[in-house]
Amino acid sequence: MKEKWMSSVMAGVFISMGAMTYLAIPNTLVGSLFFAVGILLVLNLHNMLVTRVCPLMVYDRRYHWGDVAVAWAGNGIGTLIAAAAVQGTRFKETIREPLTRISETKLADSPLSLFILAVFCGFFVAFAVLIGARYEKGSFAQIFYVWLFITAFVFCGFEHIVADMFYLSCCWLQYGIDGLEALKVLALVTAGNLAGGMFIAWAVRSLDQKGDSAGIDRKYAGTGRK
Repeated sequence: MKEKWMSSVMAGVFISMGAMTYLAIPNTLVGSLFFAVGILLVLNLHNMLVTRVCPLMVYDRRYHWGDVAVAWAGNGIGTLIAAAAVQGTRFKETIREPLTRISETKLADSPLSLFILAVFCGFFVAFAVLIGARYEKGSFAQIFYVWLFITAFVFCGFEHIVADMFYLSCCWLQYGIDGLEALKVLALVTAGNLAGGMFIAWAVRSLDQKGDSAGIDRKYAGTGRK
């Protein structure tokens, strides 16, 4: 259990690093490209990021709901640690303007919009996790596909729960935003990410099982066996 908590906290820190890079780069596309660094760290070190744990729970059952809860809480602790560390540096001035803009947009958005955008994010991250797992760790193919999916959801402005934890933690510590409103945003984004990730994992698993069954049927058909 100790290892799971440590893994979850580190995942929160890694995603915070990607979010910091995104905020520090004025160009949205370039920032989106570099945000993926955090996800690549998580996937290659097998950290318990909640949006990684959830689809794998459905796809191959290596995790369960208790792991999802630990990942969510640990990720939140990691982002809060990172946000608190930023407050003691001049870097907080570097990210002040984009951080304020992004956080105000999230806090002013409607519940339905937040949920749907989070579902789309869950789709992209689940694809990155499941497709990335099919290639050798650190291979060009794995890095390419993960980078592609992560860059896409960040550039589109879809809602990722752990990134939002970092953004809103920074604003809470720096500006004293309403904690209850921030928690409402996080609850909606969590629900959307989990729904999107679980759906994609279920769909991919179902297609894989059908593909395996079809392959077995062709094998027996070719040998005349039943």
